[in-house]
Amino acid sequence: MGALVSAAEAAIYCVPIHRAQILAKKYPFAGKILVELKNSVERPITTLLALANFITIAGSFSVGILASKTLGDKWVGVLAAILTFVVMIFGEMIPKRLAERHAEKVALAFAPPVNFISHLFTPISWFIKIFTRPFLGPNHPKISEAEIEFLVREAEKEGSIEAGESQLIQKIFRLNDITAADIMTPKPLATFIDGSKTVGEMAEFIKKANHSRLPVFEDDTSNIVGIVHQRNLLEAIANNELDQPIGNYTWEAMMVPESRLIDDLLRDMREKRNQLAIVVSDYGNVVGVVGIEDILEELVGEIIDEKDVMPEMIKRVAKNEIVTHGQTRVPYINHFFNTEIKSKKTLNGYLLEQIGELPEGGYVFEENDLKFVMESVGPRMIDKVRIIKNLEGK
Repeated sequence: MGALVSAAEAAIYCVPIHRAQILAKKYPFAGKILVELKNSVERPITTLLALANFITIAGSFSVGILASKTLGDKWVGVLAAILTFVVMIFGEMIPKRLAERHAEKVALAFAPPVNFISHLFTPISWFIKIFTRPFLGPNHPKISEAEIEFLVREAEKEGSIEAGESQLIQKIFRLNDITAADIMTPKPLATFIDGSKTVGEMAEFIKKANHSRLPVFEDDTSNIVGIVHQRNLLEAIANNELDQPIGNYTWEAMMVPESRLIDDLLRDMREKRNQLAIVVSDYGNVVGVVGIEDILEELVGEIIDEKDVMPEMIKRVAKNEIVTHGQTRVPYINHFFNTEIKSKKTLNGYLLEQIGELPEGGYVFEENDLKFVMESVGPRMIDKVRIIKNLEGK
């Protein structure tokens, strides 16, 4: 009897509520009862635990009396130890493990009788709940992110979901750990346009711009007055509106602090229908820009398109050798060489971090199968790098 109670408890607890709802459509009678039990799972579980303990205590008491009358008092302790072992293995562990393996079938089979018993024992369940509440506090059923990630990884191992789906789900949970400062394009590397200039004066710049949305400044890049869409400026050029100031085509810029978490930032962008935000420091200074593409790249990986890397920034000189600017981002290097350097920084920032100081020209740094040769180094940054991929052993 105790084994059956343990099996019922484990099976009902293991079946997720969404699976119970699916089973209710396939098995209307037992499935609907299972959903009812899952929606108030504390009641049946309390009843089953109380029943299991009652059976164990009653069984031990009965066996103890029987052993005392039959074998004498000196054998009661030995028999109690043996009984405890048997109950633990055959009354708890084995039934629960078997029930967990076949949770849905076992839960459907036991749902009707468990529902009947739990209603029958409602007064007892209520008394236990009232008695234990001062010690346990109010019940707050909660599934943590860690538990969901664990289930996702297990589902991936079992083949229930694909590896790409598993990675995407896990990355979603990390969005609230990443800030705008982590993924922004730093101000020195961002592209701005002067709002006081006319369309005619900036025509060539507009045509060659590698970004569809540009921050607009007045006086200097610390004073952002709005955002302009490259398409609107190209239309102005086509319509011969060359004497119009750039500022006439702007809309309000969205400002966000460096500490803004990107899941909140994504919600802000959706609500305000903005795809580009200006990142500011605690003192209100502009420190960079962040776009919706930067957020999406945290989920699906780096998005490389033909506008991302200017031809003059990367030059292939051999099959496995390139010369590139220090401002080239590391993900583009990964894209060229099919490598997995875990950094989103510029090549200059990454190499300075790894080397620990500004190197001299000709300095060689090796990482895995890549060799970085400092071709040109300025007073404050690495200007040009030759990168060679070593194919030995491949």
